[in-house]
Amino acid sequence: MVKSKAIQKIKDLLQILKIYINADGGDVEFVEYKNKILTLKIIGKCVGCPFQYNTFDEGIKVAFLQEIKEIKDVVFIK
Repeated sequence: MVKSKAIQKIKDLLQILKIYINADGGDVEFVEYKNKILTLKIIGKCVGCPFQYNTFDEGIKVAFLQEIKEIKDVVFIK
């Protein structure tokens, strides 16, 4: 039950963050949440963008770690 609450929080926050990512033609998808590690997939124009590490590591990752205390790390895949 705790995991499902965490996943709902993740999906809710992801919907908010996607607004900003989608504005530039990029996107990010939920892949899994396992062992307190969130995995997200980078898609769209974000793939190969020279600013993707700033956007994801310094923006999205920080937002998830600050807002959802159950998460220990966020991993991005392509």
